[in-house]
Amino acid sequence: MALMTHTQPLPDEVDGVFVGGGHNSLVAAAYLARCGLDVLVLEANSTLGGGVTTEEITLPQFRHNLHAFFVRWTADYTIWNDLDLDRYGVQAIFPEVQNAVPFDGGQRALLNYRDIDRSVAAIAALSPADADTYRQVHAEFTEIVDRIEAPLRFAPPLAKDEFRERLARSGLGRRYLELADRSALDVINDTFSAEPLRALLAFNVAVRGYLPVIDEPGTGYCAVLALVNSHQGRMIRGGSYEMAKALYASGYDAGVRAVNNSRVASIEVSDGRAVAVETDDGRRVRARRFVASNVPADQTLLDMVEPSHLDDALVMALRNHRALEEGLFGVHFALGRPPRFTAAAEQPEILGSLNFALGYESHEDLLIDHRAIAERVVPDHTGLHSSFPTVNDPTQAPPGAHTTFAWQFVAAREPDGADRVWTQADNDRQVKAVIECYRRYAPDFEDCVLGVAAHSPTDTGAHLTSMPRGDRHHGSFHPDNWGADRPHRSVSDYRTPVDGLYLCGSSQHPGGSFTGNPGFNAAGAIADDLGLQVWWPRRDATAVLDALT
Repeated sequence: MALMTHTQPLPDEVDGVFVGGGHNSLVAAAYLARCGLDVLVLEANSTLGGGVTTEEITLPQFRHNLHAFFVRWTADYTIWNDLDLDRYGVQAIFPEVQNAVPFDGGQRALLNYRDIDRSVAAIAALSPADADTYRQVHAEFTEIVDRIEAPLRFAPPLAKDEFRERLARSGLGRRYLELADRSALDVINDTFSAEPLRALLAFNVAVRGYLPVIDEPGTGYCAVLALVNSHQGRMIRGGSYEMAKALYASGYDAGVRAVNNSRVASIEVSDGRAVAVETDDGRRVRARRFVASNVPADQTLLDMVEPSHLDDALVMALRNHRALEEGLFGVHFALGRPPRFTAAAEQPEILGSLNFALGYESHEDLLIDHRAIAERVVPDHTGLHSSFPTVNDPTQAPPGAHTTFAWQFVAAREPDGADRVWTQADNDRQVKAVIECYRRYAPDFEDCVLGVAAHSPTDTGAHLTSMPRGDRHHGSFHPDNWGADRPHRSVSDYRTPVDGLYLCGSSQHPGGSFTGNPGFNAAGAIADDLGLQVWWPRRDATAVLDALT
């Protein structure tokens, strides 16, 4: 007999309502509940976490991370520590091998590691000069990340002119500007000569969502981050969804309550203030103090709020908002055994790499996909971001079995500007191309396959309406949509023109990826406006930059 699902009752009123149960909402809700607020999270789907999800989409007991896979969270990460996530059983795995770039048709591979000395030694086999440069640049870029990039992601963005003026006061700040003003591609290619190394770094820029803009001046900071972060990747034991569960458990213990299958259709505004939300089935909750939306700014303000509450300039800007130019075409495999990579003859540890760049043997291979995205076509070339999570975490498959995924960067739109809609025939064609790419580097790959599931950008948008066309970052990373201009300067501080209405999702600084930064920063803005006693350590962007002098 089929189980009956019943509409869950909602409270008449609470202090604050979060629209959407993505990880940024869960982060912000947990912080604010610890301030004593009565907080409710309303999620449209049947599970919390948004893109932080792990599902058995191929065969039972084979767990697949459909969106978020690797993270840089550790037990000393600000949010992990503040929310005491260790109490909730979540564990991060830190693989020794971080990235693998097979080249020479798969005969060889460049590996990089947690350990810088091992990474430099691997680079030296390709180019001693690049190895020496890498060690020097890694030290310099690490200081820039530790003192500028990382702390500024835990603070609302400064206005562009003030940001640049404060940076220009110090030598390190001026060096940051010198790098950031260039394109990520130029920073990489002007610094290194060995093509597998260029490919590795450009790949790490691409996985952040920057492939469409990798050649844009003003993206050089991402090359700095990519080099440093390429030694810092982690994965969550049991799958990424374990982190979503831990975040909610932490919030639940502080008083947060969530209700699934409750899609917010509208945000009620009275006398210029957000006062309530209503679901698509007519349930209403009054918000005594605030409403915060994890949904992208354009969907929140244009679809859920009457545009008459906004000025015309903001409405126009949101209608022309820069969406992410790409989506990810994903293919997930259940494997009966691990495949044998040709390069494993010399580098047997290759299969344990956290991330694989398959089909990206040189930076030119990434530029093929970059141009295809700009032209809005699917390239004949197949390059993949891949991993075999079960090598480092056997809990994600039955004993002796494995999983792998392949994500291909593809154009989000058709040449005429229409949304690209992936049909079953499109999916079948791409799955074949993906398998051929695997076989180029692991010839027995197809013999290992027990089950396959494709997950196109169309599938992503259908399941997560906050990610239309597979827009996993809620907007482009073009310099025009960054910092105090993300997504528009009038809403970049997480506040909106509607009193009591806030934005806490990835359309806000510092953008997408599984970081929790937008939720953390939005919680601070809400706490400040409500006059709450803030219990957690905060970052101030001006103090961060002034400390450089």
